[in-house]
Amino acid sequence: MEKQTRRAQRKSLKNEHTGYSVLDVFLKLRYLIGLLVIVIIVTFNLNGSSLGTWDKYVSQRDDGKKTDVIFGQNREVRSDEWLVQTPFYLSQAENDYPLVNKDYSLNGQNMIIAYNSPVKDITVIGKPFNWGFFFLGRDRGLSFYWAMKLVVMVLLGFEVLMILTKRKKALSLIGAFALTFSPAVQWWFMQHVGDLIFFTLGLMPAFYHYFYQHDKKWVRTLMMGLITIFGLGFILVIYPAHQVMLAYLLVFYFVGLLIYYGKKITWDWFDTVLIIGALLFIGGVMIHFWVTSKDALLASLDTLYPGKRVSTGGKWKLGEFFYFLTNWKIPFKDINFSNNSEVALFYHFFPTVFLASPFVLFGRKNSEQKLFGRILMLFCLFSIFWITVGLPKGLAELTLLSYVPPFRAILTFSFAACLLTIWFIAYIWQEDVIPTWYKFLLLIANAGIYTYALMNSKMTKYFSELEIMMIVLAGTLILAFILFRRNRMFYLSFGVLIIASGFFVNPVVEGTGAIFEKTLAKEIKKIDQKDPDKVWLTEDELYNFTPTLGVKAFNTVRFYPDMEAWEKIDPDKNNEKYYNRYAHTRAFIAKEETSFTLDRPDMFSVTLNFEDAEKLGIKYVVSKRPLTDYNQLYQAQFTQLYGPDKDGYMIFEVTYPENNNVTNQTVDWSYTGG
Repeated sequence: MEKQTRRAQRKSLKNEHTGYSVLDVFLKLRYLIGLLVIVIIVTFNLNGSSLGTWDKYVSQRDDGKKTDVIFGQNREVRSDEWLVQTPFYLSQAENDYPLVNKDYSLNGQNMIIAYNSPVKDITVIGKPFNWGFFFLGRDRGLSFYWAMKLVVMVLLGFEVLMILTKRKKALSLIGAFALTFSPAVQWWFMQHVGDLIFFTLGLMPAFYHYFYQHDKKWVRTLMMGLITIFGLGFILVIYPAHQVMLAYLLVFYFVGLLIYYGKKITWDWFDTVLIIGALLFIGGVMIHFWVTSKDALLASLDTLYPGKRVSTGGKWKLGEFFYFLTNWKIPFKDINFSNNSEVALFYHFFPTVFLASPFVLFGRKNSEQKLFGRILMLFCLFSIFWITVGLPKGLAELTLLSYVPPFRAILTFSFAACLLTIWFIAYIWQEDVIPTWYKFLLLIANAGIYTYALMNSKMTKYFSELEIMMIVLAGTLILAFILFRRNRMFYLSFGVLIIASGFFVNPVVEGTGAIFEKTLAKEIKKIDQKDPDKVWLTEDELYNFTPTLGVKAFNTVRFYPDMEAWEKIDPDKNNEKYYNRYAHTRAFIAKEETSFTLDRPDMFSVTLNFEDAEKLGIKYVVSKRPLTDYNQLYQAQFTQLYGPDKDGYMIFEVTYPENNNVTNQTVDWSYTGG
């Protein structure tokens, strides 16, 4: 019996040694492996965009394919990505990456302001995932964006967690995947959340190693270079709703490091050179940005939505903190009381960590590891105060928290709570400081909190009673694995949760054929090549399709209004309340008087009469309506150049009474049909 026991122990030790040896080899080669993954993704021209959603609106294509999706499904709810941001990026590629893209309305749009689009400008130093566009082109530039952002975020997350966990490799690795493939990042991957989490994860290890390895000048130089790049990127995201709160997290973190290490390191002239050099460079780039983009930035801040939005905090419901409990299911069944993106958060056990704080955050032993737990706990409490209590308007504006709606702050809180949870796991696995009886109390408390949050929130509309019971049970089991140090069971269960919640959000897609292989797109480009720089109006839901092709469009998605264009038809600004906003602009051309309709805070519709359409210089119209029926009115003449295709789209050239003959003489059209 003793021999069998010793044999089992030796086998267990051998398996554990082998497992960790494989892990060690993987981690030593992680940068090489990461580079290889990027090369493979770019080589096969893959990306995670939901561009295929355009197939719902424009389906006829010339390459014989029905879809470019290899795995997964397009996410129509991610309209900020497939309808706005990715088209911005592709439009930039069609125009050689200008600062002001002239294809967006009559006077163009600043593309630094527009979702950090790739621009041939010094500010791109702070946007490393955009660099691939400049040497790989449109499609593979997009592949590089997705690959680089995913891979580097995993690597940065690992470095952050190696610091927080005191170099617990396996925990840091699974934590890095939990951060990168968190629902919050994956549902907002190309938007502000993905960018800001990326830059925050870059700044945290750079700050730390600048202090921790201060005696090595080359490390200090490298870290200050990373601080410069990631700092610029962080500033230029320009989305205060998340940016301000994450900036507070970085301030808490940096001040904590400064207090802890300030007296342990020797500051010298080299620090002065590096710090002043970095500040001068960042300051110089920001001055350049201000000079070149001042008008666009101020116009964005002056919009009625979201520029005029002022928050004082304090508006919250308990269940909103726990919306992450839905995140395992939303990749497979859409939420029914909001949208998937709005409920996407980071996983955490903050209530447990808070209740266990007397054992893990206090005591005589003041280690570096405990410092990180205190910093993160302090920030989480700061966030909760803003979300639940708030501040008077004047103080909110003074602290810049007026830019942070409480619900947006919950996402940032969940990020910090996720980091705190992983720190907590590492600490209690190293220091068995929580009494067994208290661990059972923590399990009971967590189960009670989950049950209350699920049963007293909108989540009851989404889950069945059985699902609620299973969620409480699963959450309790995972927490039990943590508290009682069942490492492998935790890794297995948490790994399954990560895969279910994050790996199925975005599709795996080949190329950008969902736009550029469409018959309609090719006809639009063909006409534009014959008659370039003319203004197009694209009716109904195709408003951001035309500028994606590198064609000048009146109605698009804009971060700030083209006031010069609107003044042509609304000189007294009677309708400013409709167009002075971040807006998706749906437009139509008709004989009726020009009218506006606010469809939602970020969308309005405008119907232009022929006279106003002429003032705006609109020459081509994409529509499903038989616009030639207007010809008998003699107010405008429509010549059908294409269609209808199988989606019903037609392209019309419009001429106005005083210049009919001129237009018809200057362009020779041959109908190519749909």
